[in-house]
Amino acid sequence: MDNKEKYRQFCEAEGARIPLFQQWWWWETVCVGKRWDVLLAERDGRVAGAMPVLVGRKACLRYSLMPQLTMFTGPWLADASDREVFDDLFRQLAERRFVLYVGRLSPAVSAAGHALPRGYRPSLHYTYRFDPIRPLPELMAAASPLRRRDYKRLGAMLAVDTAVAAEEFADFHTAYMQGRGRRDLLPHGLMVRVCSEAVRRGQGLVVGARDAGGSLQAALFVACDAECAYMLMLARGTEAPRNAMAFLVWRTVELMGARVRVFDFEGSMEPGVEEFYRSFGPRRVDMTQVRRVGLPFNNAYGH
Repeated sequence: MDNKEKYRQFCEAEGARIPLFQQWWWWETVCVGKRWDVLLAERDGRVAGAMPVLVGRKACLRYSLMPQLTMFTGPWLADASDREVFDDLFRQLAERRFVLYVGRLSPAVSAAGHALPRGYRPSLHYTYRFDPIRPLPELMAAASPLRRRDYKRLGAMLAVDTAVAAEEFADFHTAYMQGRGRRDLLPHGLMVRVCSEAVRRGQGLVVGARDAGGSLQAALFVACDAECAYMLMLARGTEAPRNAMAFLVWRTVELMGARVRVFDFEGSMEPGVEEFYRSFGPRRVDMTQVRRVGLPFNNAYGH
């Protein structure tokens, strides 16, 4: 049995207790048409740690970058403070001899403060979270006045739809990017595939705000594991009422609060997007991004 099959069985047994971005099905879904593998550390016959990796190749050189829509890659540790397993997985990673590796530790592993092996360079990345998700009036009280503005008015104008079809959302997202004069970097098929699979598994929701005529004015996709909901994609119509997106975010936070403990704004560090997220009043959570540039013939751990 190879590592991927062993990891599939492990993830299916553990279910949503494994963080979303490290679940087998997530990697299978976001890596269609690409190659991925997983490094495993086992203790007493059980998986104690795992690190999925995307494997790319150019000529005879291999590299590993982060898949699209994936907030962090790994490693996953059964015990976030387990230094031995952490080192074991990075030793296996070094043995892959990637000429370039880019990954990101989860907030839990970042908070454990592990020192990266020599040759791996850390940089700061962060996200914003409601941790925990408190009742909506409490959350709104800590937000900026702009984020509270018009909430009741928009509630009378827009109906929340929690069953927007994946195809409709992908079309809407593509049109949204085109309306901003930008090419959508997310392939249409990827959006449909991820939304459909997450909803099918009970780990995702495509939420929309429709006007009285049924037209979609704002929409977003949120995926979750047993602990946390992650807002991964959002889009608005060109004629959407002012603050329609903020209204939809608040309603989605409220919906997910009945299912999970934490709401994550998916950590975009683009200045305009970050400002929008911060205006809701969430807490900043730091993560560690990891980068290593190596030589293809160098197989020494830590060099």
